[in-house]
Amino acid sequence: MTVITDHTTPKPASTTRYPLPGPRCYAYSVALRTGLLASGSALLCLWAAPAGAETAPNAAYLHMPHTPPATQQSTQPDTTTTTTTTTTTVTAPAQITGARIVTVTPPAATVPRPGFWDNSRLLPPLTSRPEAYGQPQSLELTPLPTALLHQGPWGVFNANTGAAAGFGTVGYYAVSRWAEDWSSLRDKRNRLDPMDALKYIPFNTNGDIYLTLSGNFRQHNFYDQRAGFGSTKKEPAYRNNFRWNAGADLHLGEHVRLYGELMSGQAAGINYYGYAGGRWRSRLDAQQAFVEVRGRVLNATVGGMAGRMTFLDAPPYFTAGSVYPSVPYSWNGLRGYAFWKNFRIDGFYLTLTNNAPSAMFHDQVGWNSRLFGAYTSYAVPSFKFLGRNSQIFVDTFYLGTILSKSPLPSLAGGSIAGSTHRDTPGTRIWGNAGPLEFSVGAMWQGGEFRAAKNGPTRPVSAYAIDATLSWRFAKWPGHPAIGIQVDSVSGGNMRKGQRSSWGSFLSPYVPSAYYLDMSTYIGQSNLIDVGPIATIAPTPNTTLLLKVPAVWRNSRQDAIYASGTAFYAYRPHGAYTATMPQASFTWRATRHITLGIDGEYIFASHTMTNAGATSGAFVQSNIELTF
Repeated sequence: MTVITDHTTPKPASTTRYPLPGPRCYAYSVALRTGLLASGSALLCLWAAPAGAETAPNAAYLHMPHTPPATQQSTQPDTTTTTTTTTTTVTAPAQITGARIVTVTPPAATVPRPGFWDNSRLLPPLTSRPEAYGQPQSLELTPLPTALLHQGPWGVFNANTGAAAGFGTVGYYAVSRWAEDWSSLRDKRNRLDPMDALKYIPFNTNGDIYLTLSGNFRQHNFYDQRAGFGSTKKEPAYRNNFRWNAGADLHLGEHVRLYGELMSGQAAGINYYGYAGGRWRSRLDAQQAFVEVRGRVLNATVGGMAGRMTFLDAPPYFTAGSVYPSVPYSWNGLRGYAFWKNFRIDGFYLTLTNNAPSAMFHDQVGWNSRLFGAYTSYAVPSFKFLGRNSQIFVDTFYLGTILSKSPLPSLAGGSIAGSTHRDTPGTRIWGNAGPLEFSVGAMWQGGEFRAAKNGPTRPVSAYAIDATLSWRFAKWPGHPAIGIQVDSVSGGNMRKGQRSSWGSFLSPYVPSAYYLDMSTYIGQSNLIDVGPIATIAPTPNTTLLLKVPAVWRNSRQDAIYASGTAFYAYRPHGAYTATMPQASFTWRATRHITLGIDGEYIFASHTMTNAGATSGAFVQSNIELTF
């Protein structure tokens, strides 16, 4: 079978002294040789970072727009350079968060170098790269300048580059562009980049009616030596896809905003496969269009959204928006949220956009796939452990899904057509305790499967346990985090009768490809995997992810899955499936340019090769241009 991949009382301003870090500049010659980027060169000025940096300090450096100024003494010295530290006296605003008062270092005090090619201290977090969403998000070991924290008024939930707020990661740019908040640009001292002129366009003297424009171009290139364990019969396959999107975010005061985004995507290649449907090739259409109303109710920041939007408020091993196809998932419906100091809740009822129509502006509100439920998160009061700032989140949630097309595998290698309704309650505990960074989650899944043509109904009982634990060596070069990843996801039994319970866990909306398998040959169903994992930042604007998962089938009586609704025709006798060493390198050359390359080799087991599967390599390159 062919694989289907797919925030309060203000304090007066006062005078504070801020140390100025000493610069260390290095010349880099950058040659960008792709089909879309010509050769060029640039000067990158890198700023020194404290060697004794703390593990996950983003929880302690929160950006709260629309808050009055206050001050706090900055005390941390620069310990990585022998250059004499100089100081200057400035009036420094600070932000008041639900957790603590946070220093804001005005750009006027640090005298940054504006421009297209910028020093690495002013680069956005690498963890805001959409593809890396779901990986350990504590790579930013030093506090970021205010002008780089374009996050909403989410208080402690802006920790870990905003991932805890439920809207995806938010750095200088966000996974979901509407999650960015550029209101800090009312203060012209925060304008560091020529493109900032497009990020805050005021329409009144108060500055609370303004427009933010955004845009992105992305290209992925894929090489599959033997795609899907050789099941596609395309050997090798060269695929490439690209997309561009443009967004406009209109704020009508503090309480109402309108967001719209257009997107178009195309795909091509040599000996390619898997381009059926509208998510790889899609003409220009409305990817997002919604209205949001926000205010203060019962001491909480409360809001509601209605229209078409992206959705990321789920564990990354359940869904991450699906970033590989040209057009990621977009949803239609209603969403409401409330944020208190240490607790948040998000409720939603959404239907997946049908982008199969080929004509422009013909995407539809699809009713064949629905996602609904509620997600809550409690921020444990921050603490120190082993001398490091620590923050832990305890999430509980219910995720309901309805799929009109969700086949089950059969013994003969085919499938049983039908629909399914799944109810998935779960919990996730994640964050850091000193140098220990971790995420541990458990989900149980109930519901039913209904065979097509009035066939029998089968109850569902399944589970998933997903865990990563890493130790951050903050004083080592590159600040590596080294640990282990373990997942156990239940499978079914094809040998049982048509009315028996089904035990295979379903994650239909494509988990993060960077959580387990970059090639997406292996999905989050019927598997057990274990392997080492490491993240390292070789330089301030590069990151490297390494992992070597070994994968088994949880149930030998179930198939091997490529995604929640796609499985292979292979029916091997043994449980061991494959070992998949993989690496991902990302270079954020400037705030606007991100380059990356990923590689993986899939070593198929003997039982897999005896069943007709083959081993093979997967390589992917990534180019992203963003403003």
